[in-house]
Amino acid sequence: MAYSVKLLKTVAECDLALALANDELKTLRHQQQNIDYQRDNTTEIATEVQTELSSLSVDIASLNSLIPTLAEGPTRKRRTKELRIATNRQAELTERQELRGAVALLKRELALKQVEVQITETEAFKTEVTEHKATL
Repeated sequence: MAYSVKLLKTVAECDLALALANDELKTLRHQQQNIDYQRDNTTEIATEVQTELSSLSVDIASLNSLIPTLAEGPTRKRRTKELRIATNRQAELTERQELRGAVALLKRELALKQVEVQITETEAFKTEVTEHKATL
């Protein structure tokens, strides 16, 4: 997109436009770093959560098959408690997955790409203003 830089009539106006662009770039780069950090953390967490959920599913299925075959007693109580703990942990991880799972990762990747596009466009704006400033 071509900017209306020809409307800038003085070096001072160009300097002001460049200062505003530099401030915007500073903010955008800070956002980029934050989102990149969040994305990296989300990637790790999403992988860990998925791995643990898979393991818990196997454990829960195993316990659901085992418990009905056990006689009443301490072993059955212990296995029932293990099932309850595993089921609670699975629910907790499923909720966490919504916040830090694959969809959250994609959301952060989209946000990062949007900021990168804004940075590129702000740099293009600066280039146009700088080129125009040289003609004044």
